[in-house]
Formats: sequence, C-alpha cells, structure tokens
Amino acid sequence: MSLSKTALSSIQQAGQSLHSATVVVATTVREQAEHMVNTVASQPFQAEGELAFTNFKTLARLSQDLQTLEEQLRALYVTASELTRPEIDVVPALRKPRGRTSAAANALAEDAVIKPAKAAKAGKASKGSKAKAAKPGKAAKSSKPVTLTANDSKVLDYLKTVLKTDEWSLLTGASVAKGADLPLGSVGISLKKVVLVGAVKKNGRNRYQLAA
Repeated sequence: MSLSKTALSSIQQAGQSLHSATVVVATTVREQAEHMVNTVASQPFQAEGELAFTNFKTLARLSQDLQTLEEQLRALYVTASELTRPEIDVVPALRKPRGRTSAAANALAEDAVIKPAKAAKAGKASKGSKAKAAKPGKAAKSSKPVTLTANDSKVLDYLKTVLKTDEWSLLTGASVAKGADLPLGSVGISLKKVVLVGAVKKNGRNRYQLAA
C-alpha cells in the first residue's frame, strides 16, 4: 500500500513550519548573544550577567535541536516521496478486465486514468479510432505533461548556475534549498520534477548533471 498524496503534503507543511521556527529561533539566538555580551561587559560580577549567559546557552541548544529535527524531517520527506505512487500506476491493473478484447481493455484503462469520458465515447474509440486503440501508452504519456511551478523554476535556475553538462556534481537538499531560497520541505519534489522534464539528469543519490 502506497502513501497518499495528502500524507505527503502534511509532511511537507510540517517541514515548512519547522523551517520557519528554526529561522526565528536562530535570529533570537543572535540577539541574545549581543545582549549577553553587553550585559556581561557592563555587569561582569552581577546576577544579570550570569542569567544572560544561561539564557543564551539554552537558546543555542534549542536552535541546534531544531536544525537537527529539520534535517531528519527532510530525510523523512524524501522517503515518503518514494512511497507515493503516481496515478499512472493504476493502468496495468485495468488493462485486462474479464470479457473484453485487448483493444477495448486498453481504451477502458485510458479513459479511467487519463481522461474520463462517457461510455459511448469509449466504445467509439475501441471501434473507429485506430490511433487511440493502437497506441494507448502514447496517449497516456502525452495527456498529462509535467508542469513546473514557481518553486520548481527557482530550483532549476539555481541548478543551472552550479551544474555542468559534462560533469556529475554532488548536491544535498539543504544546499539547493539555501541556493534557491526555498524551505527544505519543498525542494525534494522540485528536484524530481526538473529531472522528469529532462532539464537535469540524476545518477544515484544526490548526483546531478545538466542535460545537454
């Protein structure tokens, strides 16, 4: 049983929220560091200086823990993405229903998954339309093209600045997220889509190359 797209979207939203919290806490750590330095410099032997130092250490640990959680959630999102099956996987299960010819079964699978239509139109496709009956795979592939979103385009623009067409480069999701100025949770799916459209090649884990 594959993971639903709703579950994948929930993990992505959690990653975005965690990233926002990480940024806010990191900013607070920097502010607390300045406050601690000023307090200790002006009151080196007072309780206020010790308290400022204690608060700074606590915030620094919190910031580090959030960054660790963000990396773990990013890895979980990548795993969840691999467990999410595309809709086109339904086609093989529908191609051989009982009591139908091979051409009619292909037409039924095509209508059920790619472009649902009326029963009369499906019958006409199995009898009179040779192009649809003979090449259902081609119709299924071309009727649902991959469309790049604004985030996908940001990822692709960044990859064009760091990748070459004749050399494999190692990139992590964190580095792409930083370079494209995007949350970590939204980078994984964008990387998959730029590979699907053929703009970028992937070889193994985290190895990428610009398509010629």
